[in-house]
Amino acid sequence: MGSATAWQLSRAGENVLLLEQQDEEYTFGSSFGEARICRSLGPKNDIWSYLHRRALEETEILIQFLNANDSKSHSMEDIYTDSPVTYILHSDKSEVVKRMLRQQDDNYECATSPEEALRKFGVRTTNNRIVIQEYRRFTGTINPKMLIRKLHKSITLKKGEIRYQQQVQSITIKDGVYEVEFKDLKSESSQKLKARKIISAAGPYTGTLLKRLVPSIDKLITPKRVFLAFLKIDPNRFDNYSPEQKQRIFNFFPLIDLGPDHIFSMIEKKDANGHPLFKVGGHFLREEISNLDETWKKELTANEIEWSKKSITDYFEFLNIPLDESDLTHQSGYSCVYSMTESEIPIVSNLPNPENSQDPNAVLLGGMSGVGAKGSLTYGLLATHLLLGKEEDGFMYQKVKRALSLN
Repeated sequence: MGSATAWQLSRAGENVLLLEQQDEEYTFGSSFGEARICRSLGPKNDIWSYLHRRALEETEILIQFLNANDSKSHSMEDIYTDSPVTYILHSDKSEVVKRMLRQQDDNYECATSPEEALRKFGVRTTNNRIVIQEYRRFTGTINPKMLIRKLHKSITLKKGEIRYQQQVQSITIKDGVYEVEFKDLKSESSQKLKARKIISAAGPYTGTLLKRLVPSIDKLITPKRVFLAFLKIDPNRFDNYSPEQKQRIFNFFPLIDLGPDHIFSMIEKKDANGHPLFKVGGHFLREEISNLDETWKKELTANEIEWSKKSITDYFEFLNIPLDESDLTHQSGYSCVYSMTESEIPIVSNLPNPENSQDPNAVLLGGMSGVGAKGSLTYGLLATHLLLGKEEDGFMYQKVKRALSLN
């Protein structure tokens, strides 16, 4: 979010300094790694669909800028991997499905019975499950690592400045001027700077960082741990699959199973032999955090690894492809941190000030609740417009702006 906003501000001609707590290569955060699900299927006038689709337009602008100003070649395919997105919903969500598919301009297929699922998709399901596949250009997965790299390159080409491994310690305001204190994590030295305009995109650290400016901020945004497991199929098992079975695997990830745990899974990457690495987690399997700095290092428990293996094994049974839990090896685990709002809708808003009005010179991006990556450039655009006093007239732009406001 910080990188996307810094790019949008740089593009608008502003003098930008990005203080980045991590190094050039990200090692922690909700957008860590090489794959996050990106999708746009949703009901008419759905804010999540708009955030993704508008982000695609903004990413195309980013790519065009890079190709005009950088010696290297850049493309959308560097960032996006196209693949059908598979949704599994239970029959009690039939009204949700009807709303989602009514006046839908995405290409999709839907199966509401086992017979239809077998005929359309070749999968084996039950009477209480609805299966949908979404087909749209640049849906599938987004590579946050690559997107951040391109954003940073564009910021520097626009003469913006990025300082890595800078941990912001505090932000205070006096006479309309912000004072930002930050520490260089390499040298351990501290520094202060003054600025008339600031944007905070500090993820789960938002509450601590802005508490002196907005005392109630830690009640609006709370961090929760979500585990991610990275699994690989035994190479002998995978190599013995038929070409059709292998293709079905690649065609049925990413997955969003909207059951109680809200399982999500995707192919993080393929190795040199074409063997996929699966990432799996549960969107609602969240854990309270006692020490945020230590959370990123927390190892997965045996139960979390077992849950992950069972989730993939059950899905392969659904795909009618043989797989036992013993065929899966746990390659690594990762403790991700979601910054949550009560409504699970993110915040992009001017900061409230002590007089209970909004400060036009300070903007908060936070509470992404694990759904931010695919729309990051749209969030950054909205934050930039708030800081510069700009906006657009379009219905969906205005709807999303209202939805993400503190009000």
